[in-house]
Amino acid sequence: MPRSLRLIPLASLVAIQWVLVPTTQAQEPPTKTFEQRDVPLSLIFSEWRENGNNANTYICTCDRESCDTRPGWPFRSFRTGQSIPALGEANLNDARRDGFICGKR
Repeated sequence: MPRSLRLIPLASLVAIQWVLVPTTQAQEPPTKTFEQRDVPLSLIFSEWRENGNNANTYICTCDRESCDTRPGWPFRSFRTGQSIPALGEANLNDARRDGFICGKR
């Protein structure tokens, strides 16, 4: 069998994998994705509203060299200038305690 014909099935598998990975990631809610990497905060605010969360929302920006949220969501560390969303006053207070400065959205 010519070598080029043996590569066709492999190429097909690679193409299928490339198509499936973005679809799976797209189905993951923004709040879950944010645990691994940054996403636009507007997507998280939209998710919260769609789930019926009508509490005040805040955008909080890390005001230290490092801000650690690992004890709670989003379970990550952030550098100066990186932002997180906060839902409600309890989460606002947690974010401030973790080194973020916050403003109402």
